[in-house]
Amino acid sequence: MFRWKMSRTFVNIAVLLSLLLLVVLGGFSITAFKSFEGIVKQRTFEENNKELRIISNTVKRMNEDVKAFTFRQLDDPALAALFEKKNLEYFEMFGYMDLIRKSFEINPIFHSDTLYSGNTGNFYSTLGSMVQKDTFFVNAIQNYRNIPVLKPIPRVLPIDAYNTNATVFTYFYFQTDSGNKLSKALGVNIDAAWLCDTLSKLKGHNNKAYIIDKTSRTFIDDSKQIRNLDVLNAELVHKIMDSDQESGSFETGAKKDQKIITYLWMPETNWVLVVEESNDFLNQSLQFVRKAVLQITLGIAIFALVAAGFIAYRIYLPIGRVFREVIGSGSKAEKKGPLIDEVKLLSDVFQKNKDLLKDYYSYKQSADTILLENYIKAVLMENNSIANQLTCEFSTVFGNMLDREMMLILLKIDRREHFKMLDADRKKAYRFIIMNVAEEVLDSGNSAKAIYIGEGQFIILAFLPDGKPVISWDEKIKVLQNAVKEFTGISLSAFLGGHVQGVEALIHSYRTANLLLKYSVIYSLEAILDPSVLDLHEQMTVTYDEKLEERILESIRAGDGEEAKSLFDQFVEVSSKGDIESFMLSMTRFSLALGKTFDIMNKTRIEKIPISMKDFYMRMASFESIDDLKSKFYEDIMKIANQKPLVETRHDALVESIKRFIQDHFTEDLSLKGIAIEFKLSQGYLGTIFRDSVGLSVMDFIHNFRLDKSAELLLATQLSIAEIMERTGFYNESSYYKLFKRRFGTTPKAYRIDKEILNKLEK
Repeated sequence: MFRWKMSRTFVNIAVLLSLLLLVVLGGFSITAFKSFEGIVKQRTFEENNKELRIISNTVKRMNEDVKAFTFRQLDDPALAALFEKKNLEYFEMFGYMDLIRKSFEINPIFHSDTLYSGNTGNFYSTLGSMVQKDTFFVNAIQNYRNIPVLKPIPRVLPIDAYNTNATVFTYFYFQTDSGNKLSKALGVNIDAAWLCDTLSKLKGHNNKAYIIDKTSRTFIDDSKQIRNLDVLNAELVHKIMDSDQESGSFETGAKKDQKIITYLWMPETNWVLVVEESNDFLNQSLQFVRKAVLQITLGIAIFALVAAGFIAYRIYLPIGRVFREVIGSGSKAEKKGPLIDEVKLLSDVFQKNKDLLKDYYSYKQSADTILLENYIKAVLMENNSIANQLTCEFSTVFGNMLDREMMLILLKIDRREHFKMLDADRKKAYRFIIMNVAEEVLDSGNSAKAIYIGEGQFIILAFLPDGKPVISWDEKIKVLQNAVKEFTGISLSAFLGGHVQGVEALIHSYRTANLLLKYSVIYSLEAILDPSVLDLHEQMTVTYDEKLEERILESIRAGDGEEAKSLFDQFVEVSSKGDIESFMLSMTRFSLALGKTFDIMNKTRIEKIPISMKDFYMRMASFESIDDLKSKFYEDIMKIANQKPLVETRHDALVESIKRFIQDHFTEDLSLKGIAIEFKLSQGYLGTIFRDSVGLSVMDFIHNFRLDKSAELLLATQLSIAEIMERTGFYNESSYYKLFKRRFGTTPKAYRIDKEILNKLEK
């Protein structure tokens, strides 16, 4: 009897379901715990934020009181003499200070007042003593433009200036006169004790509250001490200072000492209120919740395991029935061990049968492909003996395939020499890709067959569906070209033999495609040619244009590469209109004329043109497209055009050297005799070859070059004429003025003025 309880499949199903239910349950428990943790943290933040806003409102009222007091004091006519009278008697000054003290006695948070008069340079304080010793206040007066106005700055009053070291918040206000000079300055000191007492009320058993001042990079807490921010946790300070929110909350510190930080930026100040609260309360609450969640999760987990077993049993029942049918209830499989892996046994049986079928279809497909390729090749190459031998087998496998209406397309791999250089495995892979993509893309609804015939060429037989639909073969071939290029980087040209039906028509169509293949040399790569191209070319008669040939050669001799390229494009365009034989004959004739021209040019040159005509002829004979032809021609033409001019004869090269020597030494005392000695020539010979080449005597060329340089300096600099003469090699003022007027028609000074006026008018 078959025992399902011994089944490995049942155990696997039960384990998987159990794991799935436990994972879902665990995720639910973690989510619930995290949600509670978030609620507690949010509640803590809200409570702390509420307390901080109460303090913030109190500070806001303090700011308003200070502003009102400040403006009232500065505009009080009774205190005008304090800022205007230079030598106040002691009793007068004491009276004014007493008046100020009385004005802020009604508000206990005011501590003292310090004043400065820009008109008299005097310092005053309600505390008396030596205000000048308060370096903080004095520095604020000196750098008043950089001190924040009416914003509290925590500090400790210097005892040597005021006889007290009380901790205060100082508000500065500065007033300038019409000349933007400091006329009045006021420093209002607020007693920090009341705010520190307020902070102490926030301080609980595990809490700590303080105020950070962004301006002075200090903080103050309930201890009334002002300390540097370096004392605090650097990570905490960085997070608060970089925050762009008005208030916020975050956790900091290690897990055991973790704290919840709540902060609030106070408006109209550079202060931020901070409360640090220990995580103890949160940890205690979470510990309680964790125990409750674990207990509930454990109970549900036990129920989930029982449910998983029941569901696994219901799922396994149909699998067990299939296994009994395939293997048999009394088979040896049951006796192999305590657990039976039915799935593996069934899988092994099915896999063996699948492998057998796969091998059969693979062998059959390979044999059919080889048969198709050989038969089509024999038919197209008109090898009747082989075709007759394969006809019977071909008909058995493919039936009357060649009697169906089809489109024959010949594909050619462009730049076949590059393709030949690939290794055998890569070439085989690329052929496979091209054939498969071609069959997929060119399928017009009734399948397509791709056959590799060698030499980088493929025959595509695209069978047409019934009804003779209109098919845009150009669009399909473009899709094929793009796909193959994307996968392999290979470009293809296509030649359409036309619609055919039957073996004879197929052979004729292949001949047409082969003829189109010859015409591909007068088209660009990735060409798509159909039989209409043959009619277009064979109806045209083209005569060799000797005049155009001569114009091209003349441009080459003149070193005008761009003109030669443009004329050659015209020559190719005219020659390519006729049939392919006349085109190739024209290219051969032109190549011979070009080679002869190169030979003549090289005979008269010192520096030979680095072009091998043998290589040129070989390349001209092997081009695959019109683009290859033009690029090979352009390459050789530009080699000629890029040759340095004026080096075609020995005299030209020598004159070029003399000109460069003059240009490099024009500021020196040059003469025909000195230059002749430099180049080891006679003066007469040097003067003759220079005048023949340049059209000027040596000295005239020197004068003109120097005059042009001096004209440039007259316009580009403010140098005096004497300095310009010295810099350009002129040492005789009379001679310089005479030569300048002869060349430019005016004096140097007038030349500079005229050009400046002309430039201004143009602007």
